[in-house]
Amino acid sequence: MSLIANRFQILLSAKPTFRRDRRTSVSGLACVALALLPTGHAQAQVKPLLSDWLVGTWMLESFTSTDEHGVVSDAMGAGATGYLSYSKDGWMSVQLAQAGRHPFAVPDMDGGTPEQTIEAARTFFAYSGPFSVDEVNHIVYHHLLYSLMPNWVGSKQKRYVKTEGDDVLELSGDPILIAGKTQVTRLRWRRRAPNAQ
Repeated sequence: MSLIANRFQILLSAKPTFRRDRRTSVSGLACVALALLPTGHAQAQVKPLLSDWLVGTWMLESFTSTDEHGVVSDAMGAGATGYLSYSKDGWMSVQLAQAGRHPFAVPDMDGGTPEQTIEAARTFFAYSGPFSVDEVNHIVYHHLLYSLMPNWVGSKQKRYVKTEGDDVLELSGDPILIAGKTQVTRLRWRRRAPNAQ
């Protein structure tokens, strides 16, 4: 006799010790259904779609690049900060900043010297636009409508997704040219808790 048939036979032979009404009948049927499932199946949880799981705000933990010789370095220097956001309506935005950025000499939008303006651009990176997800291959695509780097406007940035639990996200891309070297970047993010500062 199979395991399922054996469980069903035991349930049928058990004598009820309570008065049956509509509520207890439904509960009994639920118990029968659970008993017929393979062991452990009742506890299994359905994983959400990656497109749903990504939704929220993520705070940067590390941003590294690995060159063709396997040398790993901090892509924006030690202590870089930033956030990544995915919204329910299919929009994403990312902002990254190098630690210790210097203010302009004059607190005006156009108050920086040419050197200060160049430094400000080189120590910050941002882009935004719609996103789409390849659920099978665990890839998220960022379709850029805006970017600090003009060359990326209109591009589709491919990011390979790795997850750890429910609150850690790692994104990596295909090799790109950074400072004259072909490198692979990896950004590790932690989900921002609701109402966190």
